[in-house]
Amino acid sequence: MSFYSNVIVPFFYDYSMDSKKINEGRKSILNKITEEEIVEIGFGTGINLKFYPQNVKKIIGVDANNGMLQQAEKKISNGRFKIELINQSSESLPFPDNTINAVLSTYTLCSIKEINSALEEIYRVLKPGGKYYFLEHGLADNPRTQRWQHRLNPLQNIWSNGCNLNRDMKSLIINAGFKITELKNYYMKRDPKIVGYMYEGIAVK
Repeated sequence: MSFYSNVIVPFFYDYSMDSKKINEGRKSILNKITEEEIVEIGFGTGINLKFYPQNVKKIIGVDANNGMLQQAEKKISNGRFKIELINQSSESLPFPDNTINAVLSTYTLCSIKEINSALEEIYRVLKPGGKYYFLEHGLADNPRTQRWQHRLNPLQNIWSNGCNLNRDMKSLIINAGFKITELKNYYMKRDPKIVGYMYEGIAVK
């Protein structure tokens, strides 16, 4: 990875993605986790660690950016979690079929290059009945906003290290084989609509 991706992006991510308004969504989705063990793809710098509920005992964090994981290690203490970090792309998860109880992603699907492959991998590794918890921004529900998302997406890709504004997260998750059992869509407060349309929910294999 480039110096920008490995050093600058992790610093910027911590600075921009660990805010009160963003963390409201993190708290909301993580509070719904009922499993003791979970795989978090796009683990990043470990911002979610402080929001996991008490029932979670083990977290396997997967991220393709080693710089992110190095930043995350600074936040890991010998606390109530057993944490394993894996430097690998979510397009090829290092787990056998039907072995994982739950998977989480927050602000991750927007920047995975081969998103269909990643969702198929999540589906593959989950046990039947396993849950995929997600909090993602994506294609808005307003045609005017959608047009601006499509226009500005190439620029967003460049300056945000591959982040996309215009992915229809609901359709992508369903097309991977999941049944969405819970979904909440909303615009994040005070964010521009082109970046603030949220998909928060739970999908089941």
